[in-house]
Amino acid sequence: MSLLDDKFTILSEELPQGFLRPYQVQTPEGLRGQLYWFEVHTPEARTAFHRYKNAIRRLEAQGYLPKGVLVSANPGRYYVFWPEQPRATPKARRLKPLLEVLEPFGYQEADLEATEESGRPLVGKLRPQVAPTPRGSSRPDLNPALPALPAEPLPTPPPAPHEPPTKAEMPPKPSPTPHTPKEARPRRSQRTYRWNWPGWLPGLLMLALGGVALWQAANSYLNPPAYVLPDLVGKTPRQALEAVRTYGLKVEFAEGSDVSLPKDQILEQTPDPGTRVKPGRRLELVINKPRFGNVPTVSGRSLEDARQALEASGYRVAGITRIASGDTADTVLSSIPREGQPLRPGQGVRLLVSTGTRPSVRETLLPDLSGLTEEEARYILTVAELQAQVVRVASGAPEGLVIGQEPGPGVVLPRETVVRVLVAAQPVATLPKASPFAPPRLAAPPAPRTHPHP
Repeated sequence: MSLLDDKFTILSEELPQGFLRPYQVQTPEGLRGQLYWFEVHTPEARTAFHRYKNAIRRLEAQGYLPKGVLVSANPGRYYVFWPEQPRATPKARRLKPLLEVLEPFGYQEADLEATEESGRPLVGKLRPQVAPTPRGSSRPDLNPALPALPAEPLPTPPPAPHEPPTKAEMPPKPSPTPHTPKEARPRRSQRTYRWNWPGWLPGLLMLALGGVALWQAANSYLNPPAYVLPDLVGKTPRQALEAVRTYGLKVEFAEGSDVSLPKDQILEQTPDPGTRVKPGRRLELVINKPRFGNVPTVSGRSLEDARQALEASGYRVAGITRIASGDTADTVLSSIPREGQPLRPGQGVRLLVSTGTRPSVRETLLPDLSGLTEEEARYILTVAELQAQVVRVASGAPEGLVIGQEPGPGVVLPRETVVRVLVAAQPVATLPKASPFAPPRLAAPPAPRTHPHP
């Protein structure tokens, strides 16, 4: 079945009237109605459509338009859809407000089908006018372009032959022309004018070129070219604008959030890739602007409450480090990252939890630092009132990761004790300095001597 604007199914087609194509259509939701399609290729068709559209806009502003009326003024898609309305004919006196709205646009009572909704008159359908009707007349002139011919006076019949004309009826005698001397009479010019064709050729050529350029401009304006939209998802805004730079589209940007994709990347586009568009159509691009959350407050909570608070905020517990403290066992002392810092959803948070045992006044328990980064290890030792001495060791582990500690975890140490923290570093090869002597040249070994067989 044929479609109009890729969404209206044609049920039947009525007889076309010039540039107007009436159809009975059905929407994808099953709503039936009348659709007036305008073939806007001439100034007359363009003027008729805009007068029709402005009349509908004025009805909508005054509240005399039912729901479901759709007006499309996109290039190449000029139409108006009127959904079917229940049959209800209001009285003629109630149509006066509708006619007052339509009068400036040249529409009359015969051009509309009225209906009612909650006791209020509405325009159920407004038929377009192919030829404008002048105000004050019930029908258009047959040929308004032709001017009215003046009435010819009737000829006066000659007098009867047996009745001689009177003195009043006799024509006046011509006055005598004064005699002009022959020398005073103006002489006629004896010059003969001829067409200078070589002088006219440049003007004619310029006129022809101007006509061709005007025809091309009018054809490009009335029939703009169509383009196929490329796939812009995954590109940056600069790349997308460069891809559709010559299409003449109205590009609009909107913000979206997807923390799993890079920032400033296009997530969606409307219309979809592969759609044929013409200049002037709107293209909407959704740009990725990830919105990060903040680490919730977990200090002072129990371990289970802190775990639930992190999961409710979209985070997970990456690890637990227990430190001797006078607080109740399983009480969260702090977190890494700290509370209130921005963090991408789904990331892990390490918790510092109290063991419930109160250390001596000058002693503290050394926590396990393996698997932490250098910054996290320094922070935990500061909380435990210990000093960190970082030693970088060449290792195949990731750069900046703690691979060992001296003393080991679980040892009770006096406060302010220095703890050696072994941090992984990438091995670096050292090259000897340049020697002032030239390097020796290596000569190829001599070829082995072959002995002939006896």
